[in-house]
Order: sequence, then C-alpha cells, then structure tokens
Amino acid sequence: MNEELKSLYSWFDIKRDEIIEGHRDERVLISDNKIIGYYPDEKNAVEDAKKQGLELGNFLVQRCISKEEELQMFENIGV
Repeated sequence: MNEELKSLYSWFDIKRDEIIEGHRDERVLISDNKIIGYYPDEKNAVEDAKKQGLELGNFLVQRCISKEEELQMFENIGV
C-alpha cells in the first residue's frame, strides 16, 4: 500500500464513526481527506473517481462498516 493510501485509510479510520453514520454497508470514496461521495458498490465508486479525474493510488474506496466488523472480516478470511 502506498503512502497516500495509508494516509487516506488513517483519516478514514479516525473519522470512521462519523463517516459511516447513516451509510451502513455503502462504499465511501475519499480523496485529499475529503468525502467525495457514497455509492452502493466499489464499481460505481471507482467509475465516479475516474470521471472526476482521480488516479489510482490517489483515492480510497472503503466499505462503511465498524472497526469490529472489519476485524471480524479479516479474521474470517485468515489475514
């Protein structure tokens, strides 16, 4: 993971509760530590990122779930 993505994920993680409120299980598109939008799935989020001229590595698409749910998901797949 490049430094930009690490930074974007850290920002998301710090503001997670605020970001996911009211958007359960949607995908959030983040760039420059700003929420660009919420989407039903990754495909729509990435398509919108491309339309807005964002390049891979300069944006993050993250599922709107709690930290606990995310940790459970990774434990279940053996990461």
